[in-house]
Amino acid sequence: MFGLAVSFISYPVAVWWLRRLFENMGLESNTKFLIFLLASAVSWLAGTAASHF
Repeated sequence: MFGLAVSFISYPVAVWWLRRLFENMGLESNTKFLIFLLASAVSWLAGTAASHF
């Protein structure tokens, strides 16, 4: 259950961080799907790691 909570919290943080990263790299356009995929992976990994502790 703790892993699910961590996953819910980490997704918006990952989206925010990835948007800033891509904006700083100059890739603002057409990155929404890539941000969704990467943030989903980060959220899944964070939830999985938290559930193992």
